[in-house]
Amino acid sequence: MKYKLSALILLTACAFCNTAKAQDFKYIPYIGLDYSYLDANAKSASPYYNSGSFNLGTKYNDYFGTELFYQQSADYKKHGSKSSYRAYGLDINAYLPLGCYHTVELFATAGAGEYVFKFNPQGTKSHNESAVGYRWGGGLIYNISENISVRAAVRYINLDLISDYDYMTEYSLGIRYYFL
Repeated sequence: MKYKLSALILLTACAFCNTAKAQDFKYIPYIGLDYSYLDANAKSASPYYNSGSFNLGTKYNDYFGTELFYQQSADYKKHGSKSSYRAYGLDINAYLPLGCYHTVELFATAGAGEYVFKFNPQGTKSHNESAVGYRWGGGLIYNISENISVRAAVRYINLDLISDYDYMTEYSLGIRYYFL
């Protein structure tokens, strides 16, 4: 797992260096809020989660950026048992502006995060499990103005070390505010 994270950091550094040479470097910080619906693939059930996330990111040029995220889900309840999760981590984003005015952008994202699940089975004591989740996906961004954009994304999250969980599929819709 350490090798995968090291490779991700090295890939980020190489992509950053190459895109910084290809275009003038600019630093555009932003904040964002997302609503996400997640379907989890688990052995004993198929839980789904509604969650919200706060994002703090930077676009370094028109084609490359990074984003920190913090995500918290609501409880999933079934047959008296509950579960929820929280996650935080880093995503690397690649952008493809479309049109003359760049009002629409396609984007791809890859990253890693720490996922902490809280399980409260019926009649037993609650416990937490955590693991690194590797995330990748893509989506569409619509720039309403220079400062505000909306974004829709689909993301696959691989969870190797959480008991009974294999992966989650995330569908999100969010808004971003850019500090120009």
